Amino acid sequence: MRHLRLLACLTLATLAGLASVGEARAGMLVEGLFNGHPIRLETGSDRNLVLVSLGSSRHLVDVERRHVYPMTSGAAMIRAGSLDNGAPLLPYSLRKWSAGPQVAGHASTYHVLQVGERICGEVLASSWMTPFIEPITRSLELMQRIEPDLHPVDRAECGAISFDVYARNGWPLMAGWSDEAAFLTETVRFDHYPDDTIFQRP
Repeated sequence: MRHLRLLACLTLATLAGLASVGEARAGMLVEGLFNGHPIRLETGSDRNLVLVSLGSSRHLVDVERRHVYPMTSGAAMIRAGSLDNGAPLLPYSLRKWSAGPQVAGHASTYHVLQVGERICGEVLASSWMTPFIEPITRSLELMQRIEPDLHPVDRAECGAISFDVYARNGWPLMAGWSDEAAFLTETVRFDHYPDDTIFQRP
């Protein structure tokens, strides 16, 4: 009986160890449309590194140092954190109104984006994802500073709304206006296991 108990304890310890290794190595995958452009973002075991694929271009974003590395031979590292995102500093407010529909298989909360009394957009957000998906959020804030296709679009009196405004109350599963989405999530996975060699700096 003592041997069986010892074997059971060892088995449980082994399974717990394997689970913790799996959790430590698990990355994230987000796919969607940003300003109408297909975008793919993924992390591996190092959550500070995000690989961003936009069209035929790829960038490695170090969200801790706020550096962006174009994955092109001979391209120089970009200190994206020191650049302006081109968005005006308007007094945006993002107010929760109600429960929203599912987007990409995830429940959402409906928010209205305003400047004063002017309605400037709508956001379907997931607040529980916020701490887990933070590296992805930060990488998009940095990429918006260097990639013309991701620059905030000017909406007259509402200004050019930057991604971090949409992400104030949670991950923006969908964000934009009644006639056009600025950002649309198509896939969110927290069990992504990419080859870590793809996150090597060029």
